[in-house]
Amino acid sequence: MRPAVAIVLGALACSDGSGAGGGAAAIGDAVVETAYGEPFDLGLGERALVAGEFRVTFDRVAEESRCPEGAECVQAGNAAAAFAVESDAGSATLTLNTGREPRRAAAMGGELRLVELSPRPDAGAGTSAYEATLIVSPAP
Repeated sequence: MRPAVAIVLGALACSDGSGAGGGAAAIGDAVVETAYGEPFDLGLGERALVAGEFRVTFDRVAEESRCPEGAECVQAGNAAAAFAVESDAGSATLTLNTGREPRRAAAMGGELRLVELSPRPDAGAGTSAYEATLIVSPAP
């Protein structure tokens, strides 16, 4: 699910060398570049640059209580994912949910929406291969 998304791997040589995280990615970072309003996918630890100004990093899965694949559950459950967001306005951490609010939140001049978190847990096995599908829009 990476429509119109450019993935730049490894050979990025446009770091300013400060390590401050306020510019292009350092060599070795995986970066997804996309425009406002376009869905994009991030794996754990990956960083996206949206519209050349809004940076999002998928930090961690803070909660995973969704019903496992193939299981019958009384409730669907919830997964919560934490994202670090940065822009020229500053930085913040947003935690968004799959099964309850908030599914979207505004910070640092942008609005981040969690569209999907996959895969769902397996019955009997955990996963570290999470991928979040997100949309970033300018804050209203």
